[in-house]
Amino acid sequence: MSGSLIIKNASQLVTCSGFKAKQGKEMSNLQIIEDGALVIENGTIKAVGKTEDVLAGDDKAKYRAPDFDVIDASGKAVLPGFVDSHTHLIFGGYRAEEFSWRLRGDSYMDILKRGGGILNTVRETRSASK
Repeated sequence: MSGSLIIKNASQLVTCSGFKAKQGKEMSNLQIIEDGALVIENGTIKAVGKTEDVLAGDDKAKYRAPDFDVIDASGKAVLPGFVDSHTHLIFGGYRAEEFSWRLRGDSYMDILKRGGGILNTVRETRSASK
């Protein structure tokens, strides 16, 4: 791969605006673009939008192979810039409600005071059977 990539024809391209990590209520401010396309040039996202718009006009000549690897994402969802920093494959307890609290903007300390957070997970994992 060249480090430059075009992903086109995505059934849904899920994105947010801006150039910094989102937290709290900002995390639920997403845009869904039907038939979306994404251009990554030298490792940086340069264009996002409807496939026909992103690959139209002057950019059509600019964004083409062999300078770009091209992926047809028909039937797929694309989430550019989405980063899941870590995953716990096995743990005890249930924390989905905490995720909704974080989306609402509640602080981690408020969740911890309610009995949630990592301490709850550790307690539930230690008390779980094999």
